[in-house]
Amino acid sequence: MKTYKLFFLLLLVIIIVGCGSKKNNSYDNVGQMVSDAQAGITKVTVNELKAILDHEGEYKIIDCREKEEFIEGHIPGAINIPRGVLEFSSKISNRREPIYVYSQTIDRASLSCPTLELLKYDKVYLIDGGWQEWNETFPELIEEGEGDTGGKPAPKVEESGGCGG
Repeated sequence: MKTYKLFFLLLLVIIIVGCGSKKNNSYDNVGQMVSDAQAGITKVTVNELKAILDHEGEYKIIDCREKEEFIEGHIPGAINIPRGVLEFSSKISNRREPIYVYSQTIDRASLSCPTLELLKYDKVYLIDGGWQEWNETFPELIEEGEGDTGGKPAPKVEESGGCGG
């Protein structure tokens, strides 16, 4: 009889601990989701980022906007990795290097930061105000075009000189 009581008590503890550890990941709207994501993110202002850019160092700046938005203008040295493909990108690999993330405002970037943290990137920072704030504060510091792709150069294609080539 004691064994059954002990087994029942152990089972009850496992159920309570297991149920209590799950987080409710459902939201009524995107705003709630973004707000929840921002709760644990370290933010830097555009002025703080400018100071970081002024000093040499190892870091990455990720622009989470779509390619068309990036080409129109971006923070100098930024790498374009749209939010929808961030998890699959090979453009970043050093998990100890600081990563500064921005989007048009901060919504996409706010969702990107926790994703990078789940992928074990140690130092992930949200650029508060995003592209809009940077563009307003530092209009003279804008790159246009594709910029740094952040990826490896395309493999060299050798011409075929023989039959069928």
